[in-house]
Amino acid sequence: MEPKRILIVDDETEVTTFFTYFLQRKNCEVVVANTGKQVERLLHDASQHFHAALVDLKLPDADGLELLREIKAVHPACEVLIMTGYSTIKSAVTAMQWGAKDYLEKPFDDLDSLEHVIDSVLSASAKQKDDLSQEAAQYGIVYSAESPMAQVTAIAKKLAKKAIHVLIEGETGTGKELMARFLHGASNRAQQPFVAFNCGAVPESLLESELFGFEKGAFTGAIKSRKGLFELAHNGTLFLDEIGEAPLSIQVKLLRTLETGEFMRVGGEQVGQSNIRFISATNRNLEHEVEMNRFRSDLLYRLEGIKLAIPPLRERTCDIPAIAHYYLQKRSGTPCEIEADALELLQRYDWPGNVRQLLNVLNQTIALHECERLRAEHLPAQLRQRAAQPKLQGREQPAEDQPQPGSIEQAIERECARFVESLTRNIPSIEGVDFEYLQKRIKLLEGEIGRAIIEKGLSETKGDRQLLSKKLNITKRTIRYILNEKG
Repeated sequence: MEPKRILIVDDETEVTTFFTYFLQRKNCEVVVANTGKQVERLLHDASQHFHAALVDLKLPDADGLELLREIKAVHPACEVLIMTGYSTIKSAVTAMQWGAKDYLEKPFDDLDSLEHVIDSVLSASAKQKDDLSQEAAQYGIVYSAESPMAQVTAIAKKLAKKAIHVLIEGETGTGKELMARFLHGASNRAQQPFVAFNCGAVPESLLESELFGFEKGAFTGAIKSRKGLFELAHNGTLFLDEIGEAPLSIQVKLLRTLETGEFMRVGGEQVGQSNIRFISATNRNLEHEVEMNRFRSDLLYRLEGIKLAIPPLRERTCDIPAIAHYYLQKRSGTPCEIEADALELLQRYDWPGNVRQLLNVLNQTIALHECERLRAEHLPAQLRQRAAQPKLQGREQPAEDQPQPGSIEQAIERECARFVESLTRNIPSIEGVDFEYLQKRIKLLEGEIGRAIIEKGLSETKGDRQLLSKKLNITKRTIRYILNEKG
């Protein structure tokens, strides 16, 4: 077998000497570079080809991330390992998002773990990716081989065994809790409790007692003591969903527990201690929430030890066939096949509710038609109509960060669809619904939305109503009316 050529990039002689010896024992041909300039010369040499590269994140004359990009550009098949210290672990994860296979933490004390990572790179195969895909599917995370979710899941697998908190970002319905369960299941805490809690599902007055527990007599109705989530999740994982909904009063206490592991029950006097791995999730932009003084910056820094972003379904339509086939085969009762015309329609739809909405549509369609083969005509009429419409151009933001009209209109349509879907989903039954009140409340949104847009425009134009009226193509009188009359 032809020896594999490995490029080692590090300015420390001890490191390059160690890996040269280590890899030559594995019948590898080793090439060493100590600077970024040496790497560039090697990359521009047509006779040089590498199966893998070990690249230090910090070099005197180069950035490891930039070298990663250059290596992948010239040799796309070259597997890159980033070498880093713990203090730069966030950059290492960024490197994986840019195409690095994995990262190695200095100092290299755990030689067994190091050898396992090196061997996995030297024997990289499609089977390893398939094994990861099957493991993720056990938690309901389904994707195709070319999906961006493959990289996200690979990063999550690597992070799972690290003693670091993870913040999962993604729109509603993308599967943030499924990813949290995958992280827990692949971690060293897998045999310990996984406790999930939605910060937006409990009234503020009950949040503290839910999280920290309470003592008997702490408040009216506290007839006996009760453990909180921090005690229930001890030695395991606590998943805080919709963390952006947590009120500021709770954020302060969460920060304290994150920093020290200490907590106190409501009405209690003894300080408890918890050993918990925190995974949090949000569909909000928490940096923006910090700017608006609705979220504590120090809490955000603690929560986002590492940030994982789950792409919306509309950005990975290649996954829709895999998700549909998996769900229809795994559902209880008679398995159902799906025709190509139905899959095409599903891939043309925008999915404001993401994977959750897709599964709901499939479930409702099968329940209504009880068919063994799902065809396009079985899908909801509204979905067929929306999917048949040509997609608006300009979904991507242009380089100058100015949204095109098409992308804004599409964003408005998407948000409206998401609002309708969320509202109807959260009304468990039409029993007790005051329809007249519902209609009046929806009409009030016209003024609230108009006023919010006007205020945003005034902020952008520094209060220049003349300029704002031109930008929105309305009169200054309309601006005054919306701000005053509808306010």
